[in-house]
Amino acid sequence: MLDSVPEKRFPVFQAHGYFCQLLDGLEYLHSQGIVHKDIKPGNLLLTTDGALKISDLGVAEALHPFAEDDTCRTSQGSPAFQPPEIANGLDTFSGFKVDIWSAGVTLYNITTSLYPFEGDNIYKLFENIGKGDYTIPEECGPLLTDLLQGMLEYDPVKRFSIQQIRQHNWVRKKHPPSEDPVPIPPSAETRDIWRSMTVVPYLEDLHGYGEEEEDDEMFDGEDDIIYTQDFTVP
Repeated sequence: MLDSVPEKRFPVFQAHGYFCQLLDGLEYLHSQGIVHKDIKPGNLLLTTDGALKISDLGVAEALHPFAEDDTCRTSQGSPAFQPPEIANGLDTFSGFKVDIWSAGVTLYNITTSLYPFEGDNIYKLFENIGKGDYTIPEECGPLLTDLLQGMLEYDPVKRFSIQQIRQHNWVRKKHPPSEDPVPIPPSAETRDIWRSMTVVPYLEDLHGYGEEEEDDEMFDGEDDIIYTQDFTVP
């Protein structure tokens, strides 16, 4: 998402548009019982006409159709985007709230070019995330600051839900262009001829509830995790 952006950030009005599309995508995945677990700018693809696509479901988890809630027990996402409950090594956690946290870190990153938590190594990074102390640049303004604080809430129970995010004033506000938008060039290799494949039927096929699993399926039944898969087809 930010690979072709020199300043590694978008103008607020442009970031707002992409973030709203990310919300739409997350809401759809969650409605299908899918926890992405690795939301970050690097896993968000942009088409030349401004459409955002959520990609790389390599560590996604499809909740059992009869699961009572979104409780997960395994996470393999990118360290800088993991929430305190994972950094602190909790055995179980809300999968949907993990995605909310990661989306919050993503919004923080694409509007500031910074990360709320950093560390010289993964141990220091997780220590800082586990404490939950971070600062938000003043340039973000009060509305965006309040939204980020809600999404980066230490307590997952108090952390914003997608519905709360949608009702937030920053999300509902019309952000007029204050500068030229960052252009998104077509891929040098594909020239934007690739298209996204519908992931839900593919995930269902991989999990195959009630059916015998094929020997060559990349699925670990013990953890209910999809480890590797490419959801882009020509």
